[in-house]
Amino acid sequence: MLKKNLNKLALLLGVVLFASCSEDDSIDKSDNSAGEETSVYITDSPVDQANVKAVFITVSEVKLNGKAIEGFQKSTIEISSLTKGNTEMLGKLNLDAGTTSSIELVLADSDDNNNAPGNYLVTKGGTKQELSGATQIQLNDQVEIIEGTKNDIVLDFDLRKSIKQEGDQYTFVSGGKLQNSLRAVNTSNAGILKGNVENTSDANAESVIAYAYKKGEFNDSEKEGDQGVRFNNAVSSSVVSESNGDFEIHFLEEGDYEMYFASYSDDDQDGKLEFSGLVNAEAIGGLDLNGVSVEANTTVNLEITFKGILDL
Repeated sequence: MLKKNLNKLALLLGVVLFASCSEDDSIDKSDNSAGEETSVYITDSPVDQANVKAVFITVSEVKLNGKAIEGFQKSTIEISSLTKGNTEMLGKLNLDAGTTSSIELVLADSDDNNNAPGNYLVTKGGTKQELSGATQIQLNDQVEIIEGTKNDIVLDFDLRKSIKQEGDQYTFVSGGKLQNSLRAVNTSNAGILKGNVENTSDANAESVIAYAYKKGEFNDSEKEGDQGVRFNNAVSSSVVSESNGDFEIHFLEEGDYEMYFASYSDDDQDGKLEFSGLVNAEAIGGLDLNGVSVEANTTVNLEITFKGILDL
């Protein structure tokens, strides 16, 4: 009888221990997989200062919804090389589905070898200049985390908007403007706009920039600029290639856009491009450049012809 009772007790203990282990495994799994898998990348819209060769930033921390990317180490990035859809991964984390409440990018004063400065540009003459200013950037933009799918979030650090030039000196724009120079996009909700200009020489420019605006958000004050930055409310931009007329703007959220083209020349040979005027541009085939529709996961192709400068 004693042996029989001991066998029953052993069996009961085994069941209890198995249930306990199963419960612990379930809890661990839930903790590790809570939320939606989210990868975070960084990209750049190109700088348009004529004398700038490269721009470097050093990222020390990235937070979404107050949650830091686990295991992230300080990283110095040649941000000016990440154009035309190129990105660099910052890391991964799990986030709850829904609209983010906050996105924060923290820049370091020293690079990933602990040498100062951490954020700087290199001129075409080879001079390194520190980019001083705010280093804790709270994005004004938010992004949707989609339930039941892998989310790829791209932070677009628009150098054209974030750097101002005064004489031969460069700095980051003030805090509020710097916040506006970054945007966040979920690639599941984004498309690409590519184009070709058949006659770039008709812009009479050293450089032509293509700007994409959300429909209805462009006005003449955009040409005047703020803190030395024109077309500040453009969603993104692209340099039109001198050699073949190509341009491309990536990570545009689904919606309707207006396209504008601006002509720049260094008329006084000071290493700074001066705004010459808006280009009179038309889409070949009758498409209205004031109503370009971009859909998620698709590419819009534009064929453009220039017909001189509007603002002479």
